[in-house]
Amino acid sequence: MRRCAGWLVPILAFAASSHAQDLRRVVSIRTAARISQMSLCGESGLAAGLGASGAVYVWRLPSGETLSNRPAEDGVTALACSPDGKWLGIGKRDGSVVIADISGKSARTLAVATRRINYLEFSPDGSLLAARVSDAPAQLWNPAEGTLVGELKSDFGGNWGVAFSPDSSLLATANGDTSIRIYDRNAKLKATYTGFLLEPFAISFMPDGKQIVVGGADCMLTILDASDAHVVRQLAKQTDPIFAVAGLPDSRRVWSFHVDALSLKKYTALV
Repeated sequence: MRRCAGWLVPILAFAASSHAQDLRRVVSIRTAARISQMSLCGESGLAAGLGASGAVYVWRLPSGETLSNRPAEDGVTALACSPDGKWLGIGKRDGSVVIADISGKSARTLAVATRRINYLEFSPDGSLLAARVSDAPAQLWNPAEGTLVGELKSDFGGNWGVAFSPDSSLLATANGDTSIRIYDRNAKLKATYTGFLLEPFAISFMPDGKQIVVGGADCMLTILDASDAHVVRQLAKQTDPIFAVAGLPDSRRVWSFHVDALSLKKYTALV
């Protein structure tokens, strides 16, 4: 879960069983200011939140105890927490990304771009960091060494979404040129899908890593094969565009988040 627009931050988790997955509330954390982004730190029992003021908070779960609070800072636009709960990626409007430890102390700064960082995501093994840049190609970095692995280019525009495979061997992007591209962990292009007429906004690997689910302006969920990007199936068209997707742990069901295209005020989550 990345964005919350209230004074309470709900932390949700999938309660998995052999038959079904149920979305349940783990804890609600009261904060002094609005939280604009959230990042769960893998299975470390930590979660990080970005305040509207640019402050960064880290909490223990499920107690909700505040572990650290990095002071407010102008120009902070994106946040990601490493799966082992040791590192934070803090993106800024000037195109830089600060790598900080979990206490909020800066370790190094990556000169990613000259434009706003819209989104950050660590790979599941924590060895890579994907940075989505406003109206420009996303970039793949080695956060420990502070080195650029490669650019994830599109024919025009930037990237709407990025997603790592569960084993960190692949990275997929949903691009402004209406394509889906799949890269290896060295940013080498492996496959491309160009069958969309409208922009794809959301992308995620299924838990088994064999398929990718995509949603976007066409209001449909499309399942692609992760090896060569061919279409496995398309699900029934819905009323509203799709802005977030995730595969549930049983690898048979998909969660999607829809926003009413006219009002931008009606939100629907479907499984």
